[in-house]
Amino acid sequence: MKRKLKFNEAGRSMIEAIGYISVMITITVAAAAAVNSGYYKFRLSRINQQLTDLKKVVSQRYVAAEDYKEVDMQTLIDEKIMPWSLRNGTHAFNGDAKIGPYPEDTGLTYYIEFDNVPRDACIELGLRVWLVNDGSDLDAMKINNKTWAWKFSNSVDNAAYELPAKTSDVGKECTDEYDNTLTWYFN
Repeated sequence: MKRKLKFNEAGRSMIEAIGYISVMITITVAAAAAVNSGYYKFRLSRINQQLTDLKKVVSQRYVAAEDYKEVDMQTLIDEKIMPWSLRNGTHAFNGDAKIGPYPEDTGLTYYIEFDNVPRDACIELGLRVWLVNDGSDLDAMKINNKTWAWKFSNSVDNAAYELPAKTSDVGKECTDEYDNTLTWYFN
């Protein structure tokens, strides 16, 4: 005689398993979004600091020079005074960071330029309060194709806007989601 064994089902149903997996996916996606948001905010803070650091290094290095004709990235790298985070010529969002004399022939001022800046960072950098930051020597600022300058600035012709920049104007100019170019002119 064959013996019949009775087995009780003790496992989970397919619906419960799918529900469990769905909850785990939702938690994972939320955690990844939080980490990504935190990293983006870090990079936003970092690009602001890189601009400040580069401005200070150039100003200190060339303080005794007659003009800014000799300003260039390679000199700062060779003299080992380039901010560490900019040593490879890229800013926090992996766009190019450039410096040089402006205008190139006279070097009365110098410029710092960041390419490939995301829209949020473009707006934040464009709205930066230069009156408060280190006793600014900002003369003008350019976002993509529009220029802001102080009312009595002589270094940049045909400024579209006056400094300090207004939120609505900066928002109009920082149009590209990932590819904005900002240039600051200092004296």
